[in-house]
Amino acid sequence: MKYFNTTGFLKDRILFLSIAIWLAATLFYFVFVFMGFALSPIAEDGLTSLLTVYIPVVTLSVFLLLYLTRKRKAIAWDELYAVNKNTAKKEACFAVFYLVITQLILGAGFNMGLHFPGTDVYYSGSHSQADIWIWVIAYTFIYTILPILWLQQKGFSLKKLFSSFNWIRDMWIIVAYWALDFFGPIFSGSTDFIGGISPTQYLQGVPWGVFINTLGAGLPVVVMMHMIFIPRIAVIVKNKFTVILIGGLFYSLFSMFDQGVDYSTVGTGLTSFTYIIMTQTLVGMGKATFTVVTGNPFIHFISLHVISARIPFDTKMYIEIFNLK
Repeated sequence: MKYFNTTGFLKDRILFLSIAIWLAATLFYFVFVFMGFALSPIAEDGLTSLLTVYIPVVTLSVFLLLYLTRKRKAIAWDELYAVNKNTAKKEACFAVFYLVITQLILGAGFNMGLHFPGTDVYYSGSHSQADIWIWVIAYTFIYTILPILWLQQKGFSLKKLFSSFNWIRDMWIIVAYWALDFFGPIFSGSTDFIGGISPTQYLQGVPWGVFINTLGAGLPVVVMMHMIFIPRIAVIVKNKFTVILIGGLFYSLFSMFDQGVDYSTVGTGLTSFTYIIMTQTLVGMGKATFTVVTGNPFIHFISLHVISARIPFDTKMYIEIFNLK
C-alpha cells in the first residue's frame, strides 16, 4: 500500500468524496458563523483552533509520519485482523451504521459522549462517581465487549495480533508523539494541569484517570476504529492517505457528543456538528495514521489519546469527583 498513490490519485473517487465531506463541513461552519448562528461552547473560536491546533496536528502526525515511515512494508490486514476481502465493505458500512445509531441513543438519549462527561462542560461538583461508572459500563459493553465478541466469531485472535507488534522499532514514534501530545496542552496554556495539584493527588489522580478513560474511551476507539473499521477500509482502499482520511471521518462521528456541543437549537446544533466534523476528522486522522503505518492499534492510545492528552485535560476532574486527598 503506497503512502500516497499518485498514479491512482485522480481516479480515487473515495478520496475526493472524503475530502469533499470535510471541506463541506468546514465551509458550512464558517458560513453559519458569518450568518450569526448561535455558537455552542465547543464551537467558539473555530478559525483560531483550526489554524493553531488541528492543522498542526495533521501536519505532524499525518504527513510527517507518513513520510518518515514511507519505506515500511505493507501490513497484512486480512491476516492480522481476520478481514474477509469479500465482506470487508459490508462490514465497514455496518460499523458506521452501528456507531451512528448507538451514538444517537447514548448521546441524545442519555447525554453520554466518547469522553466524560458527554456534552456537559465539567465544573466542580457537577457530576458524581455514579455518573462516571454508568458511562464506563455503557461504553465498555457497547463498544468493546460486543465488538470483540463479533471479531472473535470472524476468526480474530488477540494473541496473533499482539505477536505481530514491533515495540522496539516503533518506540521512537511512541516517545516523540507522546511528548508532543502530553506537553503541548500544558505549554500552550489550554489546560491547567499542574496548578493546584499536590504530589499525592497527582500519584492517585493520573492512574485513576488512565484507568477510567481506558475503559470508557480508549478501548472503545481501539476496538471500533482501529481493529474493525480501519483494517476493512485498508483492504478495500490501497491508498494510505485515503484510509487515514476515512478513519478520521469515522472518529468525528465518535465525537458527536463530546464536551461543549449543544443540539438544543438549530443554530447551535449546526455549528456543533460542523465544528466536530471540521476538527475531529483531523484529530482522527492523526490517530488513524499510527495504526496505518505500524499495524499496531494501541500506539495511538499511548501517543495521541488516553495516556497523553487525556491526562492533562482530565486529571483534576477525576481528583475532584473521587475526592482524592
